[in-house]
Amino acid sequence: MNAFDFTPHRILKKSSLRKAAVGVVAFATAAVMLAGCSSTGSADTSGSSDKKLRIVAIAALINDSFFITGKCGAQDAAKAGGATLQFQGPTSNSATAEIQAFAAAAATNPDGMLIAPFSNTGFGATVRPLMKKGIPVWATGQSLEPADAYGTTITDFLEASKPLEALIGKITGGKGTVGLIADTTGNKTDSDRYTEMVPALEKKYPDLKVLSPQFAQNSTSMASTAAAALIQGNPDMKVIYATSGPEAVGVASAIKAAGVGDTVKLVSFDSSPQQIDLIKSGQLAATVGQSPYEGSKIAVEQVLKYLKAHKGSTKQVPATATITATPTFLLTPENVTTAKALKYQYMTKCD
Repeated sequence: MNAFDFTPHRILKKSSLRKAAVGVVAFATAAVMLAGCSSTGSADTSGSSDKKLRIVAIAALINDSFFITGKCGAQDAAKAGGATLQFQGPTSNSATAEIQAFAAAAATNPDGMLIAPFSNTGFGATVRPLMKKGIPVWATGQSLEPADAYGTTITDFLEASKPLEALIGKITGGKGTVGLIADTTGNKTDSDRYTEMVPALEKKYPDLKVLSPQFAQNSTSMASTAAAALIQGNPDMKVIYATSGPEAVGVASAIKAAGVGDTVKLVSFDSSPQQIDLIKSGQLAATVGQSPYEGSKIAVEQVLKYLKAHKGSTKQVPATATITATPTFLLTPENVTTAKALKYQYMTKCD
């Protein structure tokens, strides 16, 4: 999949990444998790040979373009490695549903597992027994607490947010108000995108007022309502920062409805197809595209590498706090159609 030939990733120790992302992350119920492939919440299985290694990937939200893109990377790596991949998870935000889905999938005795945790806690009771009996588990999108996984691929959120921090300073001139529309409290993947940025902005621009986050629970309609209230209540609003795709789409609709597109700019994280459309139409000043394809591809490659090196072994898999940081790219109206930018735009289906 040539569109996703990324530059080499970086290896970080967990302590380094925690410094870069302080704050608070980034699968339906057990009954549906063992079903066949569909786009509405059941499993997606590639291949059927019982002799092939079987990897199960649990995503936080399987109908979201970020996780679909991750699925594509995982599938490509599994195919290249002669393995099969099952892709499972809930269709709505629920840490409990994802934990249940992970446990249900683990009960089927896969050869290896991937977890893209909505919350970085709550998985240990399933991960540790799997690792103990020789089944490697790799985390993508966020680390597990404690560090029970064999490895982790994740965005370095502090580094990724720095271009947005600079852009917000440029747009505002260091004055006025900045609104923040986030996902949910307790979602570490989401909160890592602003917990370091906010104090950095406040320190660098003492005349800039950064409001406390409004939580939209990954809902476009809730984000629109929250943004409308922020715009109405803050006449000096200069920028609204939406921390993920659905929030960005909702904020864009509120800015358009209020007729303040010339004075209130939108920046965001993630690069769903809707966000790309907003960039192209001039309604989104910039957004940070992540590498879910690369993150999941690396995860499957590492799990298969371990399994093939320890064929048939039931020896405990070693857990590690080492993190592989995947690249990001700031997408803008000026670069959104370039070849490099295309690598950081999420997909709704695999080729």
